[in-house]
Amino acid sequence: GKSTLFNAYTGLRQHTGNWSGKTVASAFGSYSLGGNKYILADVPGCYSLKTHSAEEECAENAICSMCADGVIVVCDAGALERNLNLVLQICEASPNVTVGINLADEAEKDGIIVDIQKLKKLLGVPVVKINARKKRGLEALIASVDSNNGRPLRVSYGAKIEKAARMVASSLSGISLFANDRYVALRLLENDSNMWQRIEEAYGDNTIKYNTVVAARNRAMNFLYENGIEESDLADIIAVNLLRTASRVCKSSVCSSKASHSARISLADRILTGKVTGFAVMMLLLSLVFYITLKGANYPSQWLSDALLSAEPYLYSFLTMLRLPVWARSMLVYGGYRVLSWVVGVMLPPMAIFFPLFTILEDVGYLPRVAFNLDRAFKGCGACGKQALTTCMGFGCNAAAVTGARIIDSHRERLIAILTNAFVPCNGRFPAMICLISVFFTATSTPGIVGSLYLTALVVGSVLASMLASKLLSSTLLKGMPSSFTLELPHFRRPQFGQIIVRSIFDRTVFVLGRAAVVAFPAGIVIWILSNVMLNGSSLISYLVNFLSPAGELMGLDGAILAAFLLGIPANEIVLPIVLMIYSSGSVISATGSFDAIRSILVSNGWTAVTALCTIIFFLMHWPCSTTLMTVKKESGGFKWALVAFLLPTLFGVAACVAVNFVASVML
Repeated sequence: GKSTLFNAYTGLRQHTGNWSGKTVASAFGSYSLGGNKYILADVPGCYSLKTHSAEEECAENAICSMCADGVIVVCDAGALERNLNLVLQICEASPNVTVGINLADEAEKDGIIVDIQKLKKLLGVPVVKINARKKRGLEALIASVDSNNGRPLRVSYGAKIEKAARMVASSLSGISLFANDRYVALRLLENDSNMWQRIEEAYGDNTIKYNTVVAARNRAMNFLYENGIEESDLADIIAVNLLRTASRVCKSSVCSSKASHSARISLADRILTGKVTGFAVMMLLLSLVFYITLKGANYPSQWLSDALLSAEPYLYSFLTMLRLPVWARSMLVYGGYRVLSWVVGVMLPPMAIFFPLFTILEDVGYLPRVAFNLDRAFKGCGACGKQALTTCMGFGCNAAAVTGARIIDSHRERLIAILTNAFVPCNGRFPAMICLISVFFTATSTPGIVGSLYLTALVVGSVLASMLASKLLSSTLLKGMPSSFTLELPHFRRPQFGQIIVRSIFDRTVFVLGRAAVVAFPAGIVIWILSNVMLNGSSLISYLVNFLSPAGELMGLDGAILAAFLLGIPANEIVLPIVLMIYSSGSVISATGSFDAIRSILVSNGWTAVTALCTIIFFLMHWPCSTTLMTVKKESGGFKWALVAFLLPTLFGVAACVAVNFVASVML
């Protein structure tokens, strides 16, 4: 409920930015009450301040530093004990903490009643019951931040550890890392690498003060060792005391009646996370989402493409009025604008349908259950179960999914998720795959149930290929043991359709479409140049086709198809139009018509069902688009991993196409 509360406060008065020195995005917004204006930051979510990922590190910096006047901790009333572990840590680090108990009405339906006054007394900080979705208690919560003069509960770790913490805290003079020196001292006793890095940055070149802290920590650790506390046991002792205190506070302030818990929800979880039924439901929902997307996007996509292409004569006339030469008019209109029209016309309708459907599953609470089902499979590949979530995101956009891999704590496992996400077909690849399935493998040109089943089977194959690639990476370049993670199975909730439309359309669809459009226009110009610049009577693109023909024939394709894939690096949507342009010997990218017309062109150029199948396979497994590659470079921090992201799915795709072509040549 954290982001829901933030949205309730700020509405549209928010913007997204990166935390200082990090590629971690967070939202900022404003809220006014009683003549006062408040600036709020929706920091990355976490279960603990003991950082493992960039998101948790940014959350700790924002919460514990003295840059904020107060911290609001949002707790789920139905899982209060788990949330109190974080609350107690924040109470140790920040002088002004307010707790918001969210979803109390849902918890009460399950027989869980939180005594707000008792909890407030035990924690020593303001506690307010809220409902973020229904915007209840918002004013009282924000007002409590201003009036907060409480004394937060401090967890006691025993006289020996407390004395050791004081020994370290006394050496932190002249440094203002966090508001509480005791918190810093405890992290240093645990030998937290992030905290040591902050100490080093804070003191800069003053090695004397830094060495003073190191010496104080060594004396404290010697004191603990002399009193029977090993360094390896220290973190466990602190964690156990936190958990025991959280449990004690929860038992004293929460009344729970297990008999009244919803049997219906328990039954739903048994079905959705069952070893057999869980995967069956996943396949059914995946097919349903594809069916709705394919069926719903068919006509809008055709209408939008026709509308955009119909503007070409007017744009051409306008450029004529500007007295541009013929070649420049043709390059801009039939090159840049036509490719841009294709990208927008083909991408927008499917994304406008797929992203809301995906967001509904997310809002209802189903996606964490998908991660639960796939956790064992991904862990068996040496990856992390959270990779299941980034895999789902890849169906919309691989670049967005690469960014979403930040949710994975382990750097090694995050890289595995990033490098294998291109195996999952994005929205840019679906239209061409749908077209080829409809033209060569179904009896009708309208994608329906049969087409969605074919597509589902292909997608399942791509996910299996991504798992195989994950296993290969974890056994070679990225060796290591898979890590465990905390997975929350939230209550099922009624989706907020208004917010879903806004989030999915503006935050996802328009954002992804904008990035694709930026590269589509210049890509169209490059394609036009290759098609119109002649050398010895032949276009440059024909030389490329002839050069690639031997490799294409080995893969069951031809030179034109491989050339189209290479030229389609900026956007997968333009691959099939480029193929048709080359076959038609045209100098401009083809504005394709009906499926029957496409079939006629392809068959007349030697296409068979085997050619279509190999092309579909290569659509599933080939190099990512330029936007995704740039995102991989940014997220991984180097060109080396971007090169691996380029080569890995390409090698899988080439091997699969060669194998299919060989089997077909033997059998047919």
